[in-house]
Amino acid sequence: MCITVWDHWCEIETDKVKREKQGYCDKTNVEWESSAPDGFRHYNLTKLTIYGFQPNENFMGYIRHVMEAAVNLENISLHDRKVLKCCEELDPKIKVAPSRYPQTIEEQELLRKQITEGLVMASPHAVHFRS
Repeated sequence: MCITVWDHWCEIETDKVKREKQGYCDKTNVEWESSAPDGFRHYNLTKLTIYGFQPNENFMGYIRHVMEAAVNLENISLHDRKVLKCCEELDPKIKVAPSRYPQTIEEQELLRKQITEGLVMASPHAVHFRS
């Protein structure tokens, strides 16, 4: 399974009236919840790839839920978010948070432990940080 999380800042609509007409809403603190019932197991998923990974509760919790359900998961590849050339010269009113993707081996090891901590069948060796 491959997931791409992408904030394409150079195409973001900033006009409030247009945003409402297009169905956008300004939500903060959105919680990611699993729709799978407790005890659900998936036997075919062996690889999870996430482009745009940031080390926050949403991503970490999501990965943990997948690891609990996908009993044959062997490989988790986590990639930093992508910034396009058109996004580099933004309107200064638009605040772009810097990436918090782990840069050092120590940061990566800490995140591996946090992701797999307490999961019986999870191996920290399955989690890979890709540049």
